[in-house]
Amino acid sequence: MKIAIDCRLIGQSGIGTFIENVLIYITQNIQHEYVLIGDKGKLSAYSKLSHCMCIHCTYNSFGLLELLCFPTHAVNKCDAFFTPNFNIPMGIKIPIYSTIHDVVFFDTENFASPLKKTIIRWYIKRAIKISKTIFTVSDFSKNRIKNLFHTSKNVKVVYSAISEQLKKYAFHHKLETEKKGIVFLGNLKRHKGLRTLIEAIGILEKEGYHIPLTIIGKMDFRTKDVEIKEIIENYQDKMKLVSNASNQEVFEIIAHSQILISPSLYEGFGLSPLEAMYLGTPAIISDIPVYKEIYRDFPVTFFNVGDAKDLACHIKEHRKGSINARRLIDEHYNFKDVTTPRILEEMTRIQ
Repeated sequence: MKIAIDCRLIGQSGIGTFIENVLIYITQNIQHEYVLIGDKGKLSAYSKLSHCMCIHCTYNSFGLLELLCFPTHAVNKCDAFFTPNFNIPMGIKIPIYSTIHDVVFFDTENFASPLKKTIIRWYIKRAIKISKTIFTVSDFSKNRIKNLFHTSKNVKVVYSAISEQLKKYAFHHKLETEKKGIVFLGNLKRHKGLRTLIEAIGILEKEGYHIPLTIIGKMDFRTKDVEIKEIIENYQDKMKLVSNASNQEVFEIIAHSQILISPSLYEGFGLSPLEAMYLGTPAIISDIPVYKEIYRDFPVTFFNVGDAKDLACHIKEHRKGSINARRLIDEHYNFKDVTTPRILEEMTRIQ
């Protein structure tokens, strides 16, 4: 079987990490051939494999060139097309397997303009219509997709997982006993709950607690989200903002932090608590539905979503030390044995 894979987002966070790690393991199955579409420089390791062919294509996602100029001629010579997103180029005639990680555009206020929502809605409805299977990363996202778009289409859950790069780092990294401060990891967007965390830190400071806070995340200053801009500007003295760290540097910060806090108001999966626990750092997370689904069997601490006072109480009650959840994570959330096999199994069911 020959499978075409859209790899253009490799090197970017989020979906880029997802496809990069799926690719690492899916190409180990030499029973199939793979046509990898993306930046040839980033795919150079795969071009050396006899069962892989790389096609250079770097058109931006959700652009006109992507829709009309994607190398569909080569794709249509394959048996299946897999994309880690829902932006599907025109003219693909073979079975399509696409991915919708979440529907945050429609489930949260002020996330996108009405025009952008209209465009995204068109892309998602089209992806649902023309895809043989839709992949998503949690039961929560699956239910939201089905309810919001009223579809009976097959939506298959393939949980996300920690990256191969983090695994390699953790293999050479001892679980730290000396940890200091709080770390937040995520995009600086309103639904990530950063305001709740900042307010909790303010409550603790008034009570005499002074806990260092490191924020790892990029701020898109083109955004119209005034609230996030105000948080960054008004609370700079209460945080250390790390915007351009390498993956290695991010791992180092998390591994040496006392707690990772994920105060999200909404997630499709939410990977940072998993990464923290793999590095031995305990996590305090909001009790949103998807976190209850993903982390119910893990040694995390839940707090009432959006409640800064409750979060502050849990921070005060937190006991110092490391945790070891690597085996548990490997059993349930890893690309090699959980995520990739489910994707490959679904695509190879073609009659």
